[in-house]
Parts: sequence; structure tokens; C-alpha cells
Amino acid sequence: MLFVDLDGLKLINDRHGHLIGSQAICRLADVLCSCCRDIDTPARFGGDEFALVLPETAAEAANRVARRVCESVANDGKGPKLSVSVGVAVYPENGNTIESLLCEADSALYSMKRQRIVATESRHTAAGQ
Repeated sequence: MLFVDLDGLKLINDRHGHLIGSQAICRLADVLCSCCRDIDTPARFGGDEFALVLPETAAEAANRVARRVCESVANDGKGPKLSVSVGVAVYPENGNTIESLLCEADSALYSMKRQRIVATESRHTAAGQ
């Protein structure tokens, strides 16, 4: 299972308006659908969060799908430029129920967000900003 969050939706809404924010959500949904097999299930979980259920998919393959989603969103050729954070959880290693898998994927997603924030702050500090 992947848990996907559109980064900076509030900033997109504030800078470009809610119509562009809604289009950004649709762009992410399009990418998720294009990265899916027939047996996969993408779903909007709420707001700017999506779940992507990948049956019969091991951790390595799920991580490849996560990278493909990130790259496809970042390089869709439309503006404003988008990025996503993704958390991966695999059955049964990360949980036996849908709730436990969602919880693990959500934790992994926010861990990715924290790592990005720390990396951005480090770059700004190194650049003297």
C-alpha cells in the first residue's frame, strides 16, 4: 500500500487560487491511475491524501511504484510544479489489517516529509540563507 500526500497544496491555493489547487489534485489522481495495474486501486483518502492499494506487491516493487509516482508528478509538464510525499507499507510485514497498514504508510509518509524539511533547512544553512 502507498499513502500519497500532495506537498504544499495550501501554498498552491494561496498563490494560484483554489481552481489550480483542485487541478493539482486531479493531476495527482491522473498520475496514480497511469501508474496502476488493473488489479491496483487508487483512492482519494481525503483532502490532498491518496491511498494506492497494490495487491500481490512486495516492498521492492512498491518502492519502485512510489518513485515512479514521485517522478511522474514532478515531470508532468504542467504548472505549477508539484511534488508528493509517499509512505509505503507492505502486508504482512507492516501490519495485518488495512488500518494497521494505513497507519504504517502514514507514518512512513510523514517521516519522508520530516527528512525533506531537514534536508531543505541544511541546504539553506549551507548557502547562508
